[in-house]
Amino acid sequence: MIVAALLLAAALASPQDETVSSGNVILRLPAGWKAERKPDGLFLSPGDLKEDESYVVIVAPGGKAEGGLAEGLEKSWKEFENSGKLATKAPGRETKTESGTDGLMSVGLLDLKDGSRLIISLAMFKPADRFEAVIALSSQDRVFQRYSGALGTLLKGLRFRNVELPSVELLLTTTAKPAVHALFRDGTWLEACPAEGLDGFDAAESKKKSPASWGTQETKDGILTLKIGDRVQTLETRPDGTLSRKDPDATFVRAPSSTALRFEGSYVLEDAEGSGDLTFKSDGSFEDKGLLKALLGDDSAPGSGMYEIVSNTLTLAGLDGRRKRILFAIPPPSTPEKAPSRVLLGTRWLKRR
Repeated sequence: MIVAALLLAAALASPQDETVSSGNVILRLPAGWKAERKPDGLFLSPGDLKEDESYVVIVAPGGKAEGGLAEGLEKSWKEFENSGKLATKAPGRETKTESGTDGLMSVGLLDLKDGSRLIISLAMFKPADRFEAVIALSSQDRVFQRYSGALGTLLKGLRFRNVELPSVELLLTTTAKPAVHALFRDGTWLEACPAEGLDGFDAAESKKKSPASWGTQETKDGILTLKIGDRVQTLETRPDGTLSRKDPDATFVRAPSSTALRFEGSYVLEDAEGSGDLTFKSDGSFEDKGLLKALLGDDSAPGSGMYEIVSNTLTLAGLDGRRKRILFAIPPPSTPEKAPSRVLLGTRWLKRR
């Protein structure tokens, strides 16, 4: 029943033709395919499926790798045994994405508890210290074979954010009214980050519209020099990794991109604790109780749904169809944390309750 529900859910999405992402994974949809984000992952399916046909590709939520690729693949196969009995499965076959990430791919047959049979293609990749799985499901051999070429192209084109060089780095102060600078790989910098975050940010267009906010940056002998017109400021790197500026005095930290981060906790505004709370869950869901309206000053953000963090951008996808992007940054913690104790959302700080 669970697998049948997954196949049905994929058939309800609308056709798209674009690059989409799910956590750490970036992929190009085959022409005419459709995609929908769910708690169980990103669901993809061809737009030309007939009513009596089933086929879905699921980009499952990834996580920290424990062991090698073969162990990760075998662990994923065992998870299917909750839905039925594996009649057969092929040994893992080595594969590799165009960008060079190694993977293993295997095909198996699962006898479901309702007496039907499911064909499964399971591909497991290991970008750096993470496992990322892509699963194709169909109950019909002819349909499974029809889309094998499209699946192979999709897998070859997978990209993973954690092994790509970041194009931008955030520097921020941890003061009550933080300054947030964006340093770009091409040697430019933006004095104030956009309130909607940096995922999909068009730097070229921003430079045309707001040239006075852009300048150049250079690091030499541990000194970061930021210039905008006649204004120059220098930041010296300290042994603890922070950067110190004089005139005026300020201490900056480097904020991680937080891409694919999921965590559990309820948060309130540091400067207005009685204005509601925002709760994040490790399954990728969120629930807002007034905090976002206090933060944004309007009702543009959804009250509940799914969240995704990519390139210092929190995207909230509501159950009512609304979507909202907000700048997201966390200062590096002094000790390891399961959930950040402090979060910058937009221009204000949130703290964990």
